[in-house]
Amino acid sequence: MGHSHDLDPSLFTEYATTSEPIGTIMTLHIIFMIAAFGILYPLGMVLGLAKNKWHVPVQILGTTFFIIGYFLAHAHNGRNYEPHIAHRWFADIVITAVVVQLGVGAYLKCHLERGLLGRIRPVLVKAHKILGAFIPVIGYVQIVLGVIAVLGFCYADHTGQCLAHFIMGSSFMAYGILLLLSLRVGAPWLLRRNKSQEWYDSWVITLWGIVNTFTEHRWGSAWNHGDYQHTSMGIIWWMAGMVGIVLSRNGKRSVIPSVIIILTAVAFQGHAQHVANSGAIHSYFGYLLMAGGLSRIIEICFVWKEGDFSVSPWQYLPPLNLILAGVLFMGSTEEQLGYLAVIDVDISSYSNAILSLGFVMFFAAVLLITLWE
Repeated sequence: MGHSHDLDPSLFTEYATTSEPIGTIMTLHIIFMIAAFGILYPLGMVLGLAKNKWHVPVQILGTTFFIIGYFLAHAHNGRNYEPHIAHRWFADIVITAVVVQLGVGAYLKCHLERGLLGRIRPVLVKAHKILGAFIPVIGYVQIVLGVIAVLGFCYADHTGQCLAHFIMGSSFMAYGILLLLSLRVGAPWLLRRNKSQEWYDSWVITLWGIVNTFTEHRWGSAWNHGDYQHTSMGIIWWMAGMVGIVLSRNGKRSVIPSVIIILTAVAFQGHAQHVANSGAIHSYFGYLLMAGGLSRIIEICFVWKEGDFSVSPWQYLPPLNLILAGVLFMGSTEEQLGYLAVIDVDISSYSNAILSLGFVMFFAAVLLITLWE
């Protein structure tokens, strides 16, 4: 059909793509964008935080890859996409963030420190650092949206359950990475502020539970089993989260967030499924999530020693299990599992492939933290 951003949306019914092959140019677009946002920008962010001389060259290289990838996306033939897909409109946010970050970085390199320019410099330095830390996160979101766009998934009636899997899976993965950061570089920071990791965890659990309680059911419509399950899970999250806030005051450790993780895993294992092979992969996810919660309880009660900032091998288990569980949950939408039946791939092999991506994410996080150290 040739490249077009203005196809009639009525052409797309079940999937948000046409049936042509991806094509070489679009494949190159994917490669350049993953290299830019998955490798170079995160690497550049760490080099910038460490004030390393390679920060600017790496960021310039990442931006070069980004620009090439952007133009490749507007030059492809073959497969076309529904004009309102999220990957397309989120690209405007990505472009704006990169342009602003580059502009502020170039300004700071000029070292204009007199008068008004000098007074606003500290604000720009802080803004540059914060936005620099968000660029990899924004890039991650765009990569995930790109994978969804290429396959044409999460469209029409599939949007809701797809969003639930990718948001919740990403949340567990982000939680695992934050635990890694706390383990390797955040413990002294927490000690200085007389706060524990669980105090922050409990606040997030409480707020997320409140959101889930009032958003999982479409008010005014009939209730179904999925609504009951999600809403009740939201209620227990914010009730238990408030208990966690109280118990983890003044720097005290608490097992409440870990207990909530285990209860969530149990709930997901009993969750009503609509695809035949979905129960197996959700059980696998549940076991990993339980392992994450249980290993965290053991770490808090028996492994952690106050004032000791050395890292025990056991302490890597909770973040690893959470990252693996998050990636597996992202890979268990009904469309993905339905497609496995079409191409005749068993759940075990598919799960191994998905978990391999989880180990890649864990490896990348450890590598970046080690590089910063």
